[in-house]
Amino acid sequence: MLEVDDKVLADIRRGFSIPAQPSLLIKLQKIMAEDEPDVNALADIISQDVGVASIILKTINSPLYGLSRSISDIHKSVRYIGLQGINSLVTNTLIKRSFDQQDCSIALEEFWDSATHIANTCVHIGKTIKEKTSKDKLFSLGLFHDCGIPIMAMKYSDYNDTYQLAYSTPDKTLPITEDQAYGVNHATIGYYVASSWRLPKDICELILIHHDRDFLKMNNPRGQEVYYAILKLAENLVHNHKHCRDSADWPYLQEMIFTLLDIDEDNYQDYLEDSESFDVKAD
Repeated sequence: MLEVDDKVLADIRRGFSIPAQPSLLIKLQKIMAEDEPDVNALADIISQDVGVASIILKTINSPLYGLSRSISDIHKSVRYIGLQGINSLVTNTLIKRSFDQQDCSIALEEFWDSATHIANTCVHIGKTIKEKTSKDKLFSLGLFHDCGIPIMAMKYSDYNDTYQLAYSTPDKTLPITEDQAYGVNHATIGYYVASSWRLPKDICELILIHHDRDFLKMNNPRGQEVYYAILKLAENLVHNHKHCRDSADWPYLQEMIFTLLDIDEDNYQDYLEDSESFDVKAD
Protein backbone atom coordinates (compact mmCIF):
# COMPACT_ATOMS: atom_id res chain seq x y z
CA MET A 1 0.00 0.00 0.00
CA LEU A 2 1.12 3.55 -0.67
CA GLU A 3 2.35 5.57 2.27
CA VAL A 4 2.57 9.33 2.71
CA ASP A 5 5.06 10.91 5.09
CA ASP A 6 5.03 14.41 6.56
CA LYS A 7 7.61 15.69 4.06
CA VAL A 8 5.41 14.75 1.09
CA LEU A 9 2.41 16.48 2.66
CA ALA A 10 4.51 19.56 3.41
CA ASP A 11 5.67 19.67 -0.22
CA ILE A 12 2.05 19.50 -1.38
CA ARG A 13 1.12 22.36 0.95
CA ARG A 14 3.88 24.54 -0.48
CA GLY A 15 3.62 23.60 -4.13
CA PHE A 16 -0.09 23.28 -4.93
CA SER A 17 -3.19 25.45 -4.77
CA ILE A 18 -5.13 23.31 -2.32
CA PRO A 19 -8.69 24.56 -1.72
CA ALA A 20 -9.10 25.60 1.88
CA GLN A 21 -11.88 24.07 3.90
CA PRO A 22 -14.77 26.57 3.57
CA SER A 23 -15.94 28.42 6.67
CA LEU A 24 -19.44 26.99 6.18
CA LEU A 25 -18.09 23.47 6.47
CA ILE A 26 -15.98 24.37 9.51
CA LYS A 27 -19.07 25.75 11.27
CA LEU A 28 -21.10 22.70 10.31
CA GLN A 29 -18.48 20.25 11.58
CA LYS A 30 -18.17 22.19 14.84
CA ILE A 31 -21.88 21.69 15.47
CA MET A 32 -21.63 18.05 14.42
CA ALA A 33 -18.88 17.48 17.01
CA GLU A 34 -21.14 18.51 19.89
CA ASP A 35 -22.62 15.84 22.15
CA GLU A 36 -26.11 16.92 21.12
CA PRO A 37 -25.88 18.76 17.78
CA ASP A 38 -28.40 21.60 17.36
CA VAL A 39 -30.20 20.75 14.13
CA ASN A 40 -31.87 24.18 13.97
CA ALA A 41 -28.54 25.98 14.30
CA LEU A 42 -27.14 23.81 11.56
CA ALA A 43 -30.09 24.61 9.28
CA ASP A 44 -29.66 28.34 10.02
CA ILE A 45 -26.01 28.18 8.89
CA ILE A 46 -26.90 26.34 5.71
CA SER A 47 -29.66 28.83 4.94
CA GLN A 48 -27.04 31.59 4.70
CA ASP A 49 -25.58 29.96 1.57
CA VAL A 50 -28.18 30.07 -1.19
CA GLY A 51 -26.24 27.70 -3.44
CA VAL A 52 -25.85 24.98 -0.81
CA ALA A 53 -29.43 25.40 0.40
CA SER A 54 -30.76 24.97 -3.14
CA ILE A 55 -28.77 21.76 -3.59
CA ILE A 56 -30.25 20.36 -0.37
CA LEU A 57 -33.78 21.21 -1.46
CA LYS A 58 -33.12 19.70 -4.88
CA THR A 59 -31.85 16.52 -3.23
CA ILE A 60 -34.71 16.09 -0.77
CA ASN A 61 -37.23 16.53 -3.59
CA SER A 62 -35.45 14.11 -5.94
CA PRO A 63 -36.61 10.55 -6.70
CA LEU A 64 -33.89 9.38 -4.29
CA TYR A 65 -36.22 10.20 -1.36
CA GLY A 66 -39.50 9.57 -3.14
CA LEU A 67 -41.54 12.00 -1.05
CA SER A 68 -45.24 12.33 -1.83
CA ARG A 69 -45.03 16.13 -1.76
CA SER A 70 -42.21 18.62 -2.18
CA ILE A 71 -40.37 20.27 0.72
CA SER A 72 -39.30 23.90 0.50
CA ASP A 73 -38.08 24.40 4.09
CA ILE A 74 -34.39 23.93 4.91
CA HIS A 75 -35.06 23.04 8.55
CA LYS A 76 -37.40 20.22 7.56
CA SER A 77 -34.95 19.05 4.92
CA VAL A 78 -32.06 18.90 7.38
CA ARG A 79 -34.10 16.90 9.88
CA TYR A 80 -35.28 14.52 7.17
CA ILE A 81 -31.87 13.91 5.56
CA GLY A 82 -30.06 13.60 8.89
CA LEU A 83 -26.79 15.01 10.20
CA GLN A 84 -24.43 12.61 8.41
CA GLY A 85 -26.28 12.99 5.15
CA ILE A 86 -26.22 16.79 5.38
CA ASN A 87 -22.52 16.79 6.22
CA SER A 88 -21.79 14.67 3.18
CA LEU A 89 -24.05 16.70 0.90
CA VAL A 90 -22.59 20.05 1.96
CA THR A 91 -19.01 18.77 1.66
CA ASN A 92 -19.63 17.37 -1.81
CA THR A 93 -21.32 20.60 -2.97
CA LEU A 94 -18.51 22.82 -1.71
CA ILE A 95 -15.65 20.83 -3.23
CA LYS A 96 -17.11 21.42 -6.70
CA ARG A 97 -17.19 25.16 -6.08
CA SER A 98 -13.55 25.29 -5.00
CA PHE A 99 -11.98 25.21 -8.46
CA ASP A 100 -11.83 27.89 -11.15
CA GLN A 101 -11.94 26.76 -14.77
CA GLN A 102 -9.80 29.73 -15.78
CA ASP A 103 -6.87 28.32 -13.81
CA CYS A 104 -7.32 24.70 -14.86
CA SER A 105 -5.97 22.86 -17.92
CA ILE A 106 -8.79 20.29 -18.02
CA ALA A 107 -12.54 20.77 -18.51
CA LEU A 108 -13.91 20.96 -14.96
CA GLU A 109 -17.56 20.55 -15.91
CA GLU A 110 -16.75 17.28 -17.67
CA PHE A 111 -14.58 16.17 -14.75
CA TRP A 112 -17.29 16.74 -12.13
CA ASP A 113 -19.92 15.23 -14.42
CA SER A 114 -17.89 12.03 -14.53
CA ALA A 115 -17.16 12.11 -10.78
CA THR A 116 -20.85 12.56 -9.98
CA HIS A 117 -21.72 9.72 -12.33
CA ILE A 118 -19.26 7.44 -10.52
CA ALA A 119 -20.54 8.58 -7.11
CA ASN A 120 -24.17 7.85 -8.00
CA THR A 121 -23.18 4.46 -9.42
CA CYS A 122 -21.29 3.63 -6.20
CA VAL A 123 -24.43 4.35 -4.18
CA HIS A 124 -26.54 2.18 -6.47
CA ILE A 125 -24.13 -0.77 -6.21
CA GLY A 126 -24.03 -0.39 -2.43
CA LYS A 127 -27.79 -0.79 -2.28
CA THR A 128 -27.73 -4.08 -4.17
CA ILE A 129 -24.97 -6.10 -2.51
CA LYS A 130 -25.19 -8.19 0.64
CA GLU A 131 -22.58 -6.19 2.55
CA LYS A 132 -23.78 -3.24 4.61
CA THR A 133 -22.41 0.07 3.35
CA SER A 134 -22.94 3.78 3.98
CA LYS A 135 -24.61 5.69 1.15
CA ASP A 136 -22.94 8.93 2.26
CA LYS A 137 -19.46 7.38 2.38
CA LEU A 138 -19.91 5.77 -1.02
CA PHE A 139 -21.00 9.05 -2.59
CA SER A 140 -18.10 10.97 -1.02
CA LEU A 141 -15.62 8.31 -2.13
CA GLY A 142 -16.94 8.40 -5.67
CA LEU A 143 -16.89 12.19 -5.85
CA PHE A 144 -13.57 12.83 -4.09
CA HIS A 145 -11.46 9.87 -5.27
CA ASP A 146 -9.92 11.81 -8.18
CA CYS A 147 -10.09 15.31 -6.65
CA GLY A 148 -6.30 15.57 -6.93
CA ILE A 149 -6.58 15.64 -10.73
CA PRO A 150 -7.95 19.21 -11.08
CA ILE A 151 -5.36 20.39 -8.55
CA MET A 152 -2.57 18.95 -10.69
CA ALA A 153 -4.23 20.40 -13.80
CA MET A 154 -4.14 23.83 -12.17
CA LYS A 155 -0.38 23.59 -11.61
CA TYR A 156 0.74 21.85 -14.79
CA SER A 157 -0.40 23.25 -18.13
CA ASP A 158 0.58 20.00 -19.86
CA TYR A 159 -1.32 17.78 -17.44
CA ASN A 160 -3.84 16.67 -20.04
CA ASP A 161 -0.97 15.36 -22.19
CA THR A 162 0.28 13.33 -19.23
CA TYR A 163 -3.21 12.02 -18.59
CA GLN A 164 -3.57 10.96 -22.23
CA LEU A 165 -0.18 9.24 -22.05
CA ALA A 166 -1.39 7.20 -19.09
CA TYR A 167 -4.58 6.40 -21.00
CA SER A 168 -2.53 5.01 -23.90
CA THR A 169 -0.20 2.96 -21.66
CA PRO A 170 -2.60 0.98 -19.43
CA ASP A 171 0.14 -1.31 -18.16
CA LYS A 172 1.13 1.58 -15.90
CA THR A 173 -1.26 3.12 -13.41
CA LEU A 174 -2.04 6.83 -13.69
CA PRO A 175 -0.17 7.67 -10.44
CA ILE A 176 2.98 5.98 -11.81
CA THR A 177 2.84 8.07 -14.99
CA GLU A 178 2.21 11.22 -12.92
CA ASP A 179 5.11 10.44 -10.58
CA GLN A 180 7.44 9.98 -13.54
CA ALA A 181 6.37 13.32 -15.02
CA TYR A 182 6.01 15.48 -11.89
CA GLY A 183 7.32 13.59 -8.87
CA VAL A 184 3.85 13.57 -7.31
CA ASN A 185 0.49 12.02 -8.15
CA HIS A 186 -3.20 12.81 -7.87
CA ALA A 187 -3.92 10.05 -5.34
CA THR A 188 -1.49 11.56 -2.83
CA ILE A 189 -2.83 15.06 -3.42
CA GLY A 190 -6.41 13.78 -3.15
CA TYR A 191 -5.54 12.15 0.18
CA TYR A 192 -4.24 15.51 1.41
CA VAL A 193 -7.38 17.35 0.30
CA ALA A 194 -9.71 14.77 1.82
CA SER A 195 -7.79 14.80 5.10
CA SER A 196 -7.73 18.60 5.30
CA TRP A 197 -11.47 18.67 4.61
CA ARG A 198 -11.92 16.15 7.43
CA LEU A 199 -13.48 13.36 5.44
CA PRO A 200 -13.67 10.04 7.33
CA LYS A 201 -10.23 8.48 7.76
CA ASP A 202 -11.15 5.30 5.90
CA ILE A 203 -12.32 7.32 2.88
CA CYS A 204 -9.06 9.30 2.88
CA GLU A 205 -7.07 6.06 2.92
CA LEU A 206 -9.09 4.65 0.03
CA ILE A 207 -8.48 7.81 -2.01
CA LEU A 208 -4.75 7.29 -1.46
CA ILE A 209 -4.73 3.67 -2.68
CA HIS A 210 -7.56 3.63 -5.22
CA HIS A 211 -5.15 2.83 -8.08
CA ASP A 212 -3.28 0.12 -6.14
CA ARG A 213 -3.94 -2.98 -8.22
CA ASP A 214 -2.64 -5.27 -5.46
CA PHE A 215 -4.89 -3.90 -2.71
CA LEU A 216 -7.31 -6.84 -2.76
CA LYS A 217 -4.41 -9.31 -2.54
CA MET A 218 -3.39 -7.94 0.85
CA ASN A 219 -4.78 -8.62 4.29
CA ASN A 220 -6.95 -5.51 4.60
CA PRO A 221 -10.14 -4.99 6.63
CA ARG A 222 -13.06 -6.45 4.70
CA GLY A 223 -15.02 -3.19 4.91
CA GLN A 224 -12.22 -1.31 3.17
CA GLU A 225 -12.02 -3.99 0.49
CA VAL A 226 -15.76 -3.74 -0.19
CA TYR A 227 -15.66 0.05 -0.60
CA TYR A 228 -12.59 -0.25 -2.83
CA ALA A 229 -14.29 -2.91 -4.96
CA ILE A 230 -17.47 -0.85 -5.34
CA LEU A 231 -15.46 2.21 -6.41
CA LYS A 232 -13.43 0.31 -8.99
CA LEU A 233 -16.55 -1.37 -10.35
CA ALA A 234 -18.32 1.99 -10.64
CA GLU A 235 -15.25 3.52 -12.29
CA ASN A 236 -15.22 0.82 -14.93
CA LEU A 237 -18.94 1.04 -15.61
CA VAL A 238 -18.72 4.80 -16.17
CA HIS A 239 -15.53 4.42 -18.22
CA ASN A 240 -17.35 1.99 -20.49
CA HIS A 241 -20.20 4.46 -20.99
CA LYS A 242 -17.84 7.28 -21.86
CA HIS A 243 -15.12 5.46 -23.81
CA CYS A 244 -16.63 2.09 -24.84
CA ARG A 245 -13.77 0.19 -23.23
CA ASP A 246 -12.65 -1.00 -19.81
CA SER A 247 -10.60 1.22 -17.52
CA ALA A 248 -6.87 0.52 -17.25
CA ASP A 249 -7.19 -1.04 -13.79
CA TRP A 250 -10.14 -3.32 -14.53
CA PRO A 251 -8.38 -6.33 -16.12
CA TYR A 252 -6.22 -6.64 -13.02
CA LEU A 253 -9.19 -6.48 -10.64
CA GLN A 254 -12.29 -7.94 -12.28
CA GLU A 255 -12.04 -11.50 -10.99
CA MET A 256 -11.25 -10.43 -7.42
CA ILE A 257 -14.07 -7.86 -7.41
CA PHE A 258 -16.63 -10.33 -8.74
CA THR A 259 -15.63 -12.78 -5.98
CA LEU A 260 -15.58 -10.19 -3.20
CA LEU A 261 -18.96 -8.66 -4.10
CA ASP A 262 -20.46 -12.06 -4.99
CA ILE A 263 -21.54 -10.98 -8.48
CA ASP A 264 -21.22 -12.49 -11.95
CA GLU A 265 -21.24 -11.30 -15.55
CA ASP A 266 -25.05 -11.10 -15.61
CA ASN A 267 -24.99 -8.83 -12.57
CA TYR A 268 -22.30 -6.75 -14.22
CA GLN A 269 -24.39 -6.24 -17.34
CA ASP A 270 -27.34 -5.18 -15.17
CA TYR A 271 -25.11 -2.63 -13.41
CA LEU A 272 -23.88 -1.39 -16.78
CA GLU A 273 -27.42 -0.77 -17.93
CA ASP A 274 -28.49 0.81 -14.63
CA SER A 275 -25.45 3.08 -14.48
CA GLU A 276 -26.39 4.84 -17.70
CA SER A 277 -29.34 6.48 -15.93
CA PHE A 278 -27.00 8.13 -13.40
CA ASP A 279 -25.15 10.15 -16.04
CA VAL A 280 -26.28 13.64 -15.13
CA LYS A 281 -24.66 16.99 -15.63
CA ALA A 282 -22.71 18.22 -12.65
CA ASP A 283 -24.35 21.12 -10.84
